Amino acid sequence: MARSSKRSAYLLLIAALCVGGAGSWLRLQALAHSPLRSAQAITFKATVKSDPVLGKSKVVGSHIKRASTTFLATLDSGNIDGREYSLHLPVRITSTKEIHFLPGAVISGSGKIFSTNERRVAALISARQTLREIGSTDPINRIAGKIRSSFRMSAKSISGQSGALIPGLVLGDTSLEDQSFISDMRRSGLTHLTAVSGENFAIIAAFMLWLLQFVLRRLRARLFVTALVLLAFIFLVRPSPSVLRASVMTAVLLFGKAKGERGSALPALGLAIGALILIDPFQAIDPGFALSVSATAGILILSPRLTTAFSQFTRHKKVVELLAIPLAATIFCTPLIIAISGQLSLVALAANFLVAEVVGPITIIGFIAALLSPISSEMAHLLLLLCQPFSGWVVFVAHTLGQLPILKVPKSFLGAGIALAATFLIVRKMWKSLIGAVVIALALHLLTSFGWPGNAWVIVACDVGQGDGAVINLGGGSAIVIDVGPDPVAMDDCLKSLHISEISLLVLTHFHADHVNGLSGAIKNRHIGSIWVSNNPQPDFEYQQTRQILGRYPMRVVQQGETVQFTSMVGVVKILVLWPQADVEKLPAMPGDGSGINNSSIALFLQVNGLSFFTSGDTEPPAQEEILASGLIGKVGKVDLMKVSHHGSAYQYLPLVDALSPKVALISVGAGNSYGHPAPSTIAALTERRIAVYRTDLDGAIAVSADLRMRTQRKKWWDISWG
Repeated sequence: MARSSKRSAYLLLIAALCVGGAGSWLRLQALAHSPLRSAQAITFKATVKSDPVLGKSKVVGSHIKRASTTFLATLDSGNIDGREYSLHLPVRITSTKEIHFLPGAVISGSGKIFSTNERRVAALISARQTLREIGSTDPINRIAGKIRSSFRMSAKSISGQSGALIPGLVLGDTSLEDQSFISDMRRSGLTHLTAVSGENFAIIAAFMLWLLQFVLRRLRARLFVTALVLLAFIFLVRPSPSVLRASVMTAVLLFGKAKGERGSALPALGLAIGALILIDPFQAIDPGFALSVSATAGILILSPRLTTAFSQFTRHKKVVELLAIPLAATIFCTPLIIAISGQLSLVALAANFLVAEVVGPITIIGFIAALLSPISSEMAHLLLLLCQPFSGWVVFVAHTLGQLPILKVPKSFLGAGIALAATFLIVRKMWKSLIGAVVIALALHLLTSFGWPGNAWVIVACDVGQGDGAVINLGGGSAIVIDVGPDPVAMDDCLKSLHISEISLLVLTHFHADHVNGLSGAIKNRHIGSIWVSNNPQPDFEYQQTRQILGRYPMRVVQQGETVQFTSMVGVVKILVLWPQADVEKLPAMPGDGSGINNSSIALFLQVNGLSFFTSGDTEPPAQEEILASGLIGKVGKVDLMKVSHHGSAYQYLPLVDALSPKVALISVGAGNSYGHPAPSTIAALTERRIAVYRTDLDGAIAVSADLRMRTQRKKWWDISWG
């Protein structure tokens, strides 16, 4: 009997794999052979399938690509190369304009067609003109849209992130949350709270069943009304993969309860997964769907075991559940989290334990407020005020624990495999093996990271990707910072790792995005002294954004020949401004991106703690030649260290290199960049001159001591670090 049952299970698994594989193959073939694959432009009519989302601005090269609105749609028809097609293809549409279409609306427009790595869509369409709504959505989506919009406005009236958090906890609407708070939620392991999941459905279902017992006597009637409310809730929060999974599972359990049968959670989960993947095979590769399923499976499989284990130490059932449930979900989700983000929050369990008791009240009160918001904004506002202390507690926990370091592991399937092996050891209770593996991993980490950046570090080239960010140590947590890279998080992490709390001098060599877009991270929670900037306030958008971020801090324009000398905790610091001159527009432009702006970069000679350093932003040969011709290099003489201009591009004036005669050259550059930086010719020229070359794309962050001892955070496939 057991053998027959085992054989049936294998046959069922094979059948499921065949059906799922066939469905995915058919869908991929349909997308691969669509007329969009060979087209470049289209005039179309489409049906909106998701709420338009305003994305974040991105650094592309030296400029900031402004935020665009994006949403999923189904193409109904399209005119491609003068030929009309009747289509039914999923696409993603982007627009530089802010738009507010509701799901179900029919729109028309035209745009360019681009291929995309998003496998669930046939193409990416970038709208060239304003998209027009030619058909309104259905009444259900219209009502849901009205509720979401009015609820968002009510929450907006509650000051701070405690108000912005409530729509996220109740409806999964995170549009009011700023990036700093989103980062805190991620680092503290609380991001899942703003992704509507089975927990939301369970809270709403439990509340409705409790409330309806005072109105309806029959259980089936109460279950039927609860099911209708949950169905409406699906439209209200939008049918994302995790929402559909949670709703299908809840429906199965409600059906079993109505029949008088004991609901089995694992079969319900399996049915939900199978049904949803058959309907849409691409949900199988959706990270949110996978995390949702993993969390639920962890709660169902591991939580009872953990509850039994914890019960041996305390009789308080509530405390045991508060520990067991988030820990079980975290353990099962960890491999996926590592594969996706390469990060692991070690405070996630504590954070979830601390906020567990307030999630229910926020969800229930917020749900009632959302329903009332289109009818009475005053009542909705009053209910949200009741929610504010609870949501404020979540914000406090996220911000406090989000400041603690997180564990960074390989962002790959190898890292996921390590976490999966650890999960296996925990489930099988192989504690000795687990402890041994942890001890070995910590030993390897300490041996490989020991000594960075070293107690005597003078200069650090931060690993900020394709951009520049250098830190010069003045002692006592104070530093000079030259450029802040393209990524606020990367720059903030670098300064945190160096324990920098005060930036005595901030130098922004020029206003290209790869040198200034990380500014908000650099000044976060730090005292700022003087700020030096170039005399060329271009590009205008990046310049204006820099002014806005700096706010009350004054920017001082510096020019060639200025000198500064002061005493710091590490001794006397000397700075000479080598460039720019008052007028750099006369210089000839080189091929490439923003040559004129590059040649207005601030170039400096610095002498700190016995180490001499030359840096010149992104200057190109015309400006470099002028620097040498000015005679200032002759006054300072040779240097110990130079930061190679423009990420090691091919445009270098080698007589300047010869005049400086550095022992070490630093190249701040992003791995796999599309510009070919650093140029092989530049590397060859430096090597021929016997100059030691260090580059952040290969070596990670680079620390230099006064005796030119180099320490690097060399990137290794097995590297584990704190951040």
